[in-house]
Amino acid sequence: MASVPSARCRVLRAFCAATIVIWAPPAAAQETQRFAFDTVLSADMFVGENVSNRPQVIVDMSGAMRLSDNVQAYFRPWFRLPRPNTPSGAVPDWSKELWQAGLRYERPASGDGLATRVDVGYNISPIGLGVMDNRPSLNPTIAAHMSYVIPMPAFDPTVPRVSAIAGTYPLGAQVTVSSIHWDARGALLNSAPTRNYAVGRATRPRQTPVVVAGAGVTPFASLRVGAAIAYGNYATADEVTGPVRADRKVAMIAGEVEYALGFTKVSAEFIRSRFDRIAGSAIAYEYFVQGLQTMTPRWFVAGRHESTSAPPLITPTFAGARTRLAIVEGTVGFRLSPTVTLRGSYHTRKSYGAAAWDHQAAASAVWAQRWW
Repeated sequence: MASVPSARCRVLRAFCAATIVIWAPPAAAQETQRFAFDTVLSADMFVGENVSNRPQVIVDMSGAMRLSDNVQAYFRPWFRLPRPNTPSGAVPDWSKELWQAGLRYERPASGDGLATRVDVGYNISPIGLGVMDNRPSLNPTIAAHMSYVIPMPAFDPTVPRVSAIAGTYPLGAQVTVSSIHWDARGALLNSAPTRNYAVGRATRPRQTPVVVAGAGVTPFASLRVGAAIAYGNYATADEVTGPVRADRKVAMIAGEVEYALGFTKVSAEFIRSRFDRIAGSAIAYEYFVQGLQTMTPRWFVAGRHESTSAPPLITPTFAGARTRLAIVEGTVGFRLSPTVTLRGSYHTRKSYGAAAWDHQAAASAVWAQRWW
């Protein structure tokens, strides 16, 4: 935190203090549990090759209000003070975004053994496991899923850059039905799961309908295997440049596995995305494998390997080669208290088109507090 300007430190401390005062729950609210609110504050820094050696700060809050026995409203504002791009660069301004906001209806399992949930509003995209690790307190490593954050190199100069999969929070409606051994979901979204979307972001994709469906099987309590598909426009005709101004489609198929038993948790996904382009199609692949092992009540270790294979740029006069993003991170964590977790990592990355791997060390401190 010493690298953050003192004025920003004062603003951040005042913001956290105000959050504690404003949201401190009265006794009646604690008894009825009508409201829920929590705050996650994270500071991390990477040092080594091709990194600014400066910290970033994230404030991630979420709240919910129970409107009836089955209906609740929820919201999740998110703030980030990014690290500068270079060691001597100026500190950027805070990013201020609203990641989730909406209404949820939940009906617990009844006589038929089926539970139902309906979400309407800005929600987590229903395809891709990586979005579940977006909160610093839930992420087993320090770095986010960079394949979800970093767009692929342009493979068609007439459309905006996209990702093989994005950690998006688009506007939409989703229905989920589940039993003890299976679950299924369907959603209609206003942007493709390959375009990052957030309320408050300076640039956002044009609204266009995208259909997503998924299902999973839980043969026994510790294992779930799932699949999902998505289809729709990833770029509208208004976003396309060049002589052929038409909507461009994307078709996605994803597979995922989650295993948790005792003090071990392992998850993995594989996603294939096929994009229409000015001539033919482009295929992108993304996958990750990660594991978390709790050693003692305070110590844990985690690791992640992820990669994206991006399609080549092809124009009437040029044909490029596929490029790849690959990342490996190993993490050791220590739970200093029920609310504070410290992490240290070795992080290595080979960026799109790079000839060599960058090697970095990272450290983070995460404070997570549920107020009621």
